[in-house]
Amino acid sequence: MKLTAKIPRSADALYVLAAGALAGFCNGLVGCGGGIVIVYALSRLYRDDPERTPRDVFASAAASILPISAVSAVMYAAGGTTADGFLRYLLPAAAGGVVGAYLLDKIDTGLLGRIFAALVMWAGASMILRRLGVI
Repeated sequence: MKLTAKIPRSADALYVLAAGALAGFCNGLVGCGGGIVIVYALSRLYRDDPERTPRDVFASAAASILPISAVSAVMYAAGGTTADGFLRYLLPAAAGGVVGAYLLDKIDTGLLGRIFAALVMWAGASMILRRLGVI
């Protein structure tokens, strides 16, 4: 994993700031979606950068989710809207994060992109179907 980052041009910096703000807004508003915004934004930003791979994009998005989610969770808790029993998901989610991070370097990037796309489509379809009362 690279710990260095090139300093973006001013247009890129504005793009990154806008994407970050949108990611935080989505996560704060509906509790998810920040990672999706970041994956999309970084994929576009680094599409012609030979030093960046899809793995770099997914790893960067995963690393950004913790602080985004922590801020959102603090705001939810301050507003009294934290769900009871959320702690029961914490350990399994952390374990899943460890397994997913381990597998990131083992899975073909094309397959990784298809898995990501399938998850996004599943989430969207299930939300629509739930709204329609189908599921």
